[in-house]
Amino acid sequence: MSPIHRPKKNLGQNFLTDTRIQQKIIQACALNPDEVVVEIGPGQGVLTQLIAPQVKRLICVETDRDLIEPLRSQLPDSVEIVHADFLKWEMGHLPDGIKVIGNIPYYISTPIIEKLIRDRAKVASVFLTVQLEFGERLIAEAGDGKEFGSLSCFAQYHADIKMLFKIKNTCFRPAPKVDSCFLRLMMHPKREAKAQDEEFLFKLIQTAFQQRRKNIVNTLKGLAGREKLEQALKDLGIEANSRPENLSLLNYIDLSNRLVL
Repeated sequence: MSPIHRPKKNLGQNFLTDTRIQQKIIQACALNPDEVVVEIGPGQGVLTQLIAPQVKRLICVETDRDLIEPLRSQLPDSVEIVHADFLKWEMGHLPDGIKVIGNIPYYISTPIIEKLIRDRAKVASVFLTVQLEFGERLIAEAGDGKEFGSLSCFAQYHADIKMLFKIKNTCFRPAPKVDSCFLRLMMHPKREAKAQDEEFLFKLIQTAFQQRRKNIVNTLKGLAGREKLEQALKDLGIEANSRPENLSLLNYIDLSNRLVL
């Protein structure tokens, strides 16, 4: 790939240039010759060249028109290069059980996570390079302070999430102001508790965290009524003066199931 391509700030482009981290990412992805992989934003194709020989099929979705032809000229014909905005790209034609890999821009990290969760019928696992602060929000749990919120609960309900390692900002060109991390999301987690009404569960969680400084009764009384809510909390052994960030995802699932009875 020609080195003259200038990363575009409006697309959040920060190209990973550290070869040691590139190899570490490939090892962490545990690629195998029977799988189909989608790469979000192949950029200059560095990881793409490492992925392609190890998998059955590789589809790269790149939004930057200026990178399409250089990618096609550099990569083997077996690699499918799609010029599209990943957020608008339909995944229905793909086989089930795909693996998704990407170094994604911070400003669209949340929409990308939400899309992957919506398309989880097709997706088995996801490996993403994201900014460290965003990664910490995804893996945060009750008691972790401001990092723990509705996004943490939403993502963790649908996936088992692990931060595999941190990446210094100097590993990218141009170097962002903050460090990054590499995440693994395993979709379809085996969990003991599930929400009877998932739509209500996430409405409950979003409502709670919209007023995270208030106690849980004052934030949620509009959804279920104070009396019913206080009784449900008492039955579950949750203090009525707890703040939203003090309740775990399991607490929210149990509370949701009590309130929809």
